[in-house]
Amino acid sequence: MGEWRRAQITAGAIATLVSLGAGCGAKTGLKIPCTTRFVPDAPEIMFVIDRSASMGEINAEGETHWTALDRALRTVIPQLQGVARIGMAFYPREGRGRDLCRADPVPAQPPTDDLERLLREFPSSPVENGGTAIYEGLLASAIAMRSRRSADPGRQRFLILVTDGGAECNFDLPLDTCVCLSVTDERNCRIPPGFPQFCLDDARTLSLIEALRVEGVDTFVLGLTGGTPFPRLAPIYLGFLERMARAGGRARTTSPPYLDARVRSEIEQSLTRPLLETALCRLVRSDARVMLGDTLTSGGVSIVRDRSRRNGWDWSDDSQRAMQLYGAACDRAIERRVLSWNAPAEGRCELPE
Repeated sequence: MGEWRRAQITAGAIATLVSLGAGCGAKTGLKIPCTTRFVPDAPEIMFVIDRSASMGEINAEGETHWTALDRALRTVIPQLQGVARIGMAFYPREGRGRDLCRADPVPAQPPTDDLERLLREFPSSPVENGGTAIYEGLLASAIAMRSRRSADPGRQRFLILVTDGGAECNFDLPLDTCVCLSVTDERNCRIPPGFPQFCLDDARTLSLIEALRVEGVDTFVLGLTGGTPFPRLAPIYLGFLERMARAGGRARTTSPPYLDARVRSEIEQSLTRPLLETALCRLVRSDARVMLGDTLTSGGVSIVRDRSRRNGWDWSDDSQRAMQLYGAACDRAIERRVLSWNAPAEGRCELPE
């Protein structure tokens, strides 16, 4: 009796599928309602990291800024395996004279999926006497990103600027308007012979960050604010971090607007949420099928479209190829590490083999 009943149910299911697909023109006649799939966009994220001599200073936990950053990245970056491409650029480059105020013209580690190798190649220490050549480091990354964008225009791209101080290293700044970063006396930049490389290089740095934002590349700013031993410089550094964060388009709504960190645990905490949000909360359609309705599902979790962009998803482009998750919907995607969302789609599709 049980075998007969199962055969009856199976026959009934097949008959239903045949009736659904009768008008579809398939050779088998067996079709089911279609679904379409949305997956994380796998953004390209470039770290632009301060390697100046001050990164060797000791923080409140007895580590150098460099060591704390190194160890924090070894915790945070592996979480992005498979959902982002990560690269690294450093400033300044090693050398002598003016080289200590420059960055290499090409980032040291182009964006890659091999995050284990990326971390293996992280430099063991900052340079011995280098300056904070933020503009030079950003420029090298910007040029590289613009080149890759021509071959892959749809991918999202971000910069993570990491620094413990204010930009300097512009030899062409006028001394009469210089905001001097001398550790002892602001007049030291103007007293003959004058040292313009120690002036705050704010104008062209902010202009570059703003230009990148217009081009679609937002910049997160991580300030390693463990406390400078030179009180005169602290408000200059902190004010500049705020201006860069706002120019980059990813400023926090709370104070300070930049990602603020003093020790290793704070670096990890500051980076984890924004990185996972960029990696898991922007989705792209993985096929050509047109979505029906407003609901996405994955493993029993459902989210609906929210045009107010507070809690749910909404289209991020007119082609309806890409969408962004907001609020608690993004939180769930991060918490569960959701790598695929499904939705009903137009048409009927062949049964899987």
